[in-house]
Amino acid sequence: MKKLFLIIPLVLLLCFTFSCQQAEEVAEEGLTEEEVNAIMGDFEKVWFNFDMEVCDRLFSADYVDRDPMRGDTIGLDAFKRVLTSYSENYSSMDIIPHETFIKGDKIASLGTWKATHISGAELELTGVIIMRIEDGKIAELTYFYDSAKELKQMGFKIIPPEQPEKK
Repeated sequence: MKKLFLIIPLVLLLCFTFSCQQAEEVAEEGLTEEEVNAIMGDFEKVWFNFDMEVCDRLFSADYVDRDPMRGDTIGLDAFKRVLTSYSENYSSMDIIPHETFIKGDKIASLGTWKATHISGAELELTGVIIMRIEDGKIAELTYFYDSAKELKQMGFKIIPPEQPEKK
């Protein structure tokens, strides 16, 4: 009988723990494939058509854009200024998606960005973007790409620092 009193709380604890883990797994399921396809389609409309109406619908008001070349852009209005700058400085832009991964409220996409700068420079960069979605809108986006390659394609020369003399 004493063993039964010890086993019952243990079984209840295990059941509670298991049910909490299942609830976390359900909560982490997050975005559906249809939602991700809609977000990615709207993302392309914003970046390649510079559609500001879609931009308002897609990005949160306190959106944060993290780019290794530009640094952080905070707020939707600041991001719209970045978009305007791109629309003025690139005669064409396209992205070729390779793979997209979804985990909870995050989307990671590997793709190749091709663009023609108004200087005539042809750019082609492969990189990754990671989006954090909050309430159906992009709240944060981080880009990872080879910024040195971008500078070279723009015509810049990268000069390594001088090595100190060995004694």
